[in-house]
Amino acid sequence: MAKPEWIARQSAHPSGLVGHVVARVMAFDSADVNRRAVARLDPQPGERILELGCGHGRTLRRVADRVGQGFAAGVDPSQVMLAVARGHLRREIAAGRVRVDEGDAARIPHADAEFDKAFSVNTIYFWPHLDAGLLELHRVLRPGGELLLVFRDGRDSAASAELPASVYTLRSAEEVEDALEAACFRVVTSEVDDGYAFACAHR
Repeated sequence: MAKPEWIARQSAHPSGLVGHVVARVMAFDSADVNRRAVARLDPQPGERILELGCGHGRTLRRVADRVGQGFAAGVDPSQVMLAVARGHLRREIAAGRVRVDEGDAARIPHADAEFDKAFSVNTIYFWPHLDAGLLELHRVLRPGGELLLVFRDGRDSAASAELPASVYTLRSAEEVEDALEAACFRVVTSEVDDGYAFACAHR
């Protein structure tokens, strides 16, 4: 069944009181794919890792626990999600191990080559310009750094039926691979698992 457009828009950018409810629902609905994303990213102690679209912050906490004395940064455009994430991660933020900032794929508020790894789950549908977002991620990764993008594969009929095209721009794994290569990423690979594409590339 298709997701109502007003819920889809809240999923893209949670706001107001409804946004806080959406944040809780998203934390539950996305828990499995976020766990799979972290397992594939395989954070290591001491690494600096960025999550673009950190949402509720639960996945960012899992990354922070894995990197130990490294650094985990989250970026999100939604004030609701920033508040939820900062509340969830207040101890890690106070200790200087985590930072959560407002931003999006077109504007990541971090320096060039700052991160060893970056990842984003279920966000590329909402980027106004895929190529600009990938170039921005390329900028903040160090040479050799790894990027993982996780998204519903555009060829999946269930995704097409569920996610309204007025809000979601669905892309196939092959389209995203081509865009990564055009953005100067290398060793681009992707795997589709249960309707989700896991696209991995290196700077």
